Formats: sequence, C-alpha cells, structure tokens
Amino acid sequence: MNIVVGYFLLGLVGILVETAVAPVLLHMQLTPELLLILVIYLGLYRQGFSGGLAAYTLGLLQDSFAGSTLGLYGLIFLTLYLILRGLAERLNTESPALLLFMVLCGTLLQAVLLIFLLGFLTDAGAVWRNILRSLPLQAVLNLVCAWLLFSFLQLLRRHRSLRRPPRRL
Repeated sequence: MNIVVGYFLLGLVGILVETAVAPVLLHMQLTPELLLILVIYLGLYRQGFSGGLAAYTLGLLQDSFAGSTLGLYGLIFLTLYLILRGLAERLNTESPALLLFMVLCGTLLQAVLLIFLLGFLTDAGAVWRNILRSLPLQAVLNLVCAWLLFSFLQLLRRHRSLRRPPRRL
C-alpha cells in the first residue's frame, strides 16, 4: 500500500507541474502528460495488484483535476497498465530506447482509447478532431519529457551507486 501512496504523491507533483509550471514555461495549449509517463513506468516495472491500483488511482487523480468524465482516465490508465504488464515480460525493459518507444505507443494508444470512449460511449461531438490535431505535438512533447525524466533517473541511480559503500563478503 505504501507504493500506491508513493505513486499518488508523485502523481500530485506531476499534476502540479502540468497545471502550474508547464503552461508558464511552454506558452502552449499542450503540456506534457507526466501521469501517462508514470503509468508507463508502472506498467514496465511494477507487478501485481498494487501497480494496477496505483495506475487506476493516477487516472482518477487526472480525472479529478482535468477530466470532464469521472473514471475515463482511470479506465484508460488501467488498460494501458494491463497492456504494458503483458508486454513487459517479453521485452528488455532496461533499454532506454524501448522506454521512449513505449511512451510514444502509450501516447498513441491513449488517444485511440480517448476517441473510442468519448466517441462511442458518450455524446462528446467531434472531440476526435481536436485529439488528432494535437496528437503529433503531444507525442513529441511526451517523448522529450520522458527522455528528460529517464535521464534524470539514470543520473540519480549512478550517483546513488557511487555513494553506496562496497559490500563485504
């Protein structure tokens, strides 16, 4: 349960960055989807019920701050998590290029799920045009942000391994 709370707190930081910091820095209508990147990370590295619960909770957090339909992003993030968990055992998840490819695929799959769920299950009108129009720039923005985050995480891992004393036998 501590994992779910930890990812929820990371999701809160991500929401704050998406809503408060990114619009000031980027001066665009789009912001990087940090929660999507976090769900992709969860799908590749966390197993079991706690990972799925964390992904669903992050989706509900996204819905409460930015969504118009409660549960939409919860369902989308849980679906993405389950798909990635199914793929993660067959892929080399330590490859940085694969992580970026998964962010690109996750962005595209999220758009497809949004168009399907909003278009067929609700009467959202022609929202698919807006989603498709902004999809290329959103994908590039997510890739750049994911590359920066993964580079920062690798830097932290190296720094942490340098500070750790060697193990005695």
